Amino acid sequence: MVVLRTTFIRASREPGVTLALVPFAVDQPTSLALAADALRSRLAPGEELSDLLPPIDSAIRSARATGGLVRAAGEARGIVLWEPAGPLGVAVRLLYLSPPNHDPNGYSDVLDLAGRAAGPIAFAPGPLAGLSEDEEAALMGARGFSPYGRSEMALPPSAPLPIVSPPLRAEVRPVRAEDESALARLHEAAYRGHLDRYLSLEDLDPTRDAERQLRDYFAGRWGELLVPGSTIVTVERDAVAATIACRRATGALILDVMTDPVHEGKGFGRAALAGAVRALRERGEAHIFLNVTEGNDRALRLYSHLGFVRTLGPSKEWYDARRMPVERPRPVPRQPLGDGVVSGRE
Repeated sequence: MVVLRTTFIRASREPGVTLALVPFAVDQPTSLALAADALRSRLAPGEELSDLLPPIDSAIRSARATGGLVRAAGEARGIVLWEPAGPLGVAVRLLYLSPPNHDPNGYSDVLDLAGRAAGPIAFAPGPLAGLSEDEEAALMGARGFSPYGRSEMALPPSAPLPIVSPPLRAEVRPVRAEDESALARLHEAAYRGHLDRYLSLEDLDPTRDAERQLRDYFAGRWGELLVPGSTIVTVERDAVAATIACRRATGALILDVMTDPVHEGKGFGRAALAGAVRALRERGEAHIFLNVTEGNDRALRLYSHLGFVRTLGPSKEWYDARRMPVERPRPVPRQPLGDGVVSGRE
């Protein structure tokens, strides 16, 4: 995060009432208290405040946090905090007005303040404390935002190893360094039209961004690449599916399960994930987890079929649909079980 350089940003709506966005350092104790309230108001199922608060608390105390207190007439009314989200705009991580200030007009003003300070807002958090679902949907929809959610799923240590026969002519093997270019092409094809593509977007060109993503994987940006544990499926040497896993402090994180759209529903993604899970277990990984975007029924069915269960979420978030053209996942027939696309970066 970067420091908010702007001192005071003001906006007015009601006669005699002026909202101002002021640096956290102006009133650090209140900033810390409101940050905790903001997180507490939007905990997703399975989340704990003690897991989420420390990094934000540290950023505010060290003046690394970007955003500010929302004040009017010398009184703190809320908090907004954001971080960079690539070329599409910023990601707002905290957006909170305390009672009795939480109304649609108030949140609209705070979004205006944040936009003036930070530029376009690509992502915003929900639910917004004090608003009904209808009020929140009307407010965010009028600004061009659409909802999405994310969940963590994990494979219980007691779950049996999945036994999956690869499709005819398919080879399932560990990822190798020389696969990077082929995996980048697979990544670009698999994520085309998916919201997940935008969650860590750094380059608007999809080919360059996919190449950057794979360089990051192999360089260990998200954690040590686990091999065995990262698996590629090829047909006549062409990459058709892959699973990428890395080392995190809490266990093995499956970053990606990706299938070439031309080959979806044929079992290639299932073979890639099952092979990765088996390799991770054989190397002694007890905790294997991934993140999935709600609404991706194909992926959710695949993970559930292989034994994964939801451990956190779903969260509630908003994305600017005007800046991110997203294709909604196609309905999934009950048979056969399809493949999935997931991004599990944290």
